[in-house]
Amino acid sequence: DTKETIARIRQAGIEVKMITGDHLNIAKETARLIDLGTNIHPNTALRPASAVRDRLIMEANGFAQVMPEDKQEVILVEQNFGLVVGMTGDGVNDAAALNQAQVGIAVANSTDAAKNAADIIL
Repeated sequence: DTKETIARIRQAGIEVKMITGDHLNIAKETARLIDLGTNIHPNTALRPASAVRDRLIMEANGFAQVMPEDKQEVILVEQNFGLVVGMTGDGVNDAAALNQAQVGIAVANSTDAAKNAADIIL
């Protein structure tokens, strides 16, 4: 169960964020169902780049309606703050972000692009 998995990950001291191409309302409802948090922003909050935007990225629980380059940008900002970033993804649109993350994780039924970009395939 996703909700229980996220709770266990957080107990280990790992922060979890959702970065999705889904509509904002769907992302907020998903976050609510899995107790991810309510601080979910649309992709428009990711532009323009600024110190305020970077702080928003660090404090957010997630982002919705994102493009592939948005995923990579969120990871870069977190890395610039000194975080080690892991990313899970399964599609072509996740490949750049999987590659950018220190630990990229794809699942067995992922696209070849995601698998090739990932460090781990589950």
